[in-house]
Amino acid sequence: MDWAAPQRDRIASLCPDGIELLFLGSRPSDAASLARLDALVVGTEPVAGAMLDAAPRLRLVQRWGTGFDNVDSDDIRARGLLTAELPGVNARSVSEFILLAMLSLLRHLPDVTVAWSRGEWLTGRPDVPPRRLQGKSIGLLGFGAIGRDLAGLLRSFEVEILFHDLDPVAPAGLPARFVTKDELLRSCDVISVQLPSTPATQGAVGEADIAGMKRSAILVSVSRSGVVDETALRAAVREGRLAAASFDNHAMEPLPEARVFHQPGILATPHLGGASIEGFEALIHACFASIQSLLCHDSFSPRP
Repeated sequence: MDWAAPQRDRIASLCPDGIELLFLGSRPSDAASLARLDALVVGTEPVAGAMLDAAPRLRLVQRWGTGFDNVDSDDIRARGLLTAELPGVNARSVSEFILLAMLSLLRHLPDVTVAWSRGEWLTGRPDVPPRRLQGKSIGLLGFGAIGRDLAGLLRSFEVEILFHDLDPVAPAGLPARFVTKDELLRSCDVISVQLPSTPATQGAVGEADIAGMKRSAILVSVSRSGVVDETALRAAVREGRLAAASFDNHAMEPLPEARVFHQPGILATPHLGGASIEGFEALIHACFASIQSLLCHDSFSPRP
């Protein structure tokens, strides 16, 4: 993973005794450093077999956050390596970001900001009036740590909360009602997608699903690229079949310069959902705790 100097300094300052840190970047090629690793912390960058071949002592591939869609899981298992992730540690940062995107799209802030930067006085879009969140029907597609935390934040907005997930039971105290995916997409005014990226969730919101949504609806996705059909969603917004949409993950990160553009009704962000200092430090603590739990105990014997 690539870290700026202040981030590296903060990680180092919180590193427990007995753990030696090596900052290798997103494409490590230093054979001497790789050969010393007992644990490898990875983000969204691909983990190639050649990298693992160069790390004969390696015991653990630790995900910074959640999701192993960038890792060849079969290869990891064949090598006998442990894997670990940090689900829910940064849920509040992501749920606050989703709420921010919902409010921004309802009030047309992306379009207004772009117009303002050009010297134009724009208070909204002529085809879609600015709206409040209050009183809307909110659909949460994915009701894990992020979806549940978001439901808690939404309570004060006096909204109806519907959700769809493998588990149809909402935790006590959360005023959310389970519905089918089709009902959620068809009936909700604002939809948030926070599904994990798995073979089963690829294409979970496709062109036909988008076609069945309200013309006035908005959709916010913090899922990995491929869970929602971004091309179909952009087309629906451009053609007026959907009011607005937001994406925080992309097939290629960073985006090629030619793909970075503004489309009215679209909020595209560079993987910012979990970006907060509080979330960053929580992940540091959780990451070190996971490594210590799995490797730093009497039964663990480093490979020679």
